[in-house]
Amino acid sequence: MAASVDQPFKDHYTIQDLENLSGIHAHTIRIWEKRYDLLHPLRAGNNVRFYSQEDLLKLLNISTLYKQRYKISRLASMDDTELLETIRKESMHGLSEDFASHSFKLAMLNYDQPLFDQAFNEISKLKSFREIFSSIFIPLLNEIGMMWQTDTITIAHEHFLSNLIRQKILLQVEHLQSAQRAREAKTFVLFLPANEVHELGLLYSHYEICAHGHRSIYLGQSVPEEALGNLQSVYPGITFVTSMTTHPIAENLESYLDYFSRSLLRKGKDELWVSGRKIQGLASKTALSGIKLILSQEDFLKAL
Repeated sequence: MAASVDQPFKDHYTIQDLENLSGIHAHTIRIWEKRYDLLHPLRAGNNVRFYSQEDLLKLLNISTLYKQRYKISRLASMDDTELLETIRKESMHGLSEDFASHSFKLAMLNYDQPLFDQAFNEISKLKSFREIFSSIFIPLLNEIGMMWQTDTITIAHEHFLSNLIRQKILLQVEHLQSAQRAREAKTFVLFLPANEVHELGLLYSHYEICAHGHRSIYLGQSVPEEALGNLQSVYPGITFVTSMTTHPIAENLESYLDYFSRSLLRKGKDELWVSGRKIQGLASKTALSGIKLILSQEDFLKAL
C-alpha cells in the first residue's frame, strides 16, 4: 500500500526498504552491521528489525561512496558529517551516471536541494540535458515511482524530486526561448486533458520542441478541449501535443480522440500528437484523421 498523502516521513524502514533504496543486498547489510557496528536497528515484538531515518540516510551515504570503490572499513569509521562532505567532494571531481543517480536519490531523502543542484551541475559538464533526462532522470523516476507504490518512500519524497526535475526542465526551456531568434516557426501547443496532472513528460516535450527551434506554447495541466479553440484564431496551423497517463479513463479514450479529430482539428492545418501510458494499446486499431500516436521518445524526436 502506498504512503498516505498526509504522512511526509516514515517512522521506520525494513531491511528490504534499505536494500531497495541503496542497492546493497540485505545479506551484505547484515554482515556490515555485525562486523562494523554500522547500523543499530530496533526489534519489534516479532523480532523483525526496523531501521530509523538516520540509519537509512547513513546507508545511502555509504552505498554511494562504496560504489565509488571506497573501502567499507574506511566508510564505517566516518561520522555522518564526514560521509556527506566526502560525497560533496567526490561530486566536484565529475560524476558517473551511477554516482549522479545516487546523489539525486540521496538529495531526495535528505530534502537537500543544494546537493541535487551540485550533482546536476557536475553531470551537466559531461552530458547534454537530453542525455541526463533519458539515461538518469527517467530511470530514477521509474524507480522512485515503484518505491512510492511499495511504501518504501512517501509521496513527499516523490513530489520533492519531481519538482526539482521540473525546475531543471523549465530552466533549460527559458534559456532556449531567450536565445531564439524571430523566424517563421512551426507552432506547438502543449496541454494535458481534464483531470490529468502528470506533466513531467509533457514538460520535457516542451524542451525538445524549443531545442528544435519551434514555437512552443505550454498550457499545462487539466485543460478543457473547448479552451484550445482560442489559439486557433491566432495561429493558422497548430500541432497540439498531449500526454495521457491516467485520463481520460479507458472507456472514454477513443471517443475523446474521435471528438478531437472531428470537432477541434482544422483539416490540413492542425494535428494532435498523443503520448503516454493510456495510448499504448491503441496503435494497432486507432487511425483518426490528424491524430498521431507517439509511442516513445524516439518517435517524438523523429516527428519533430
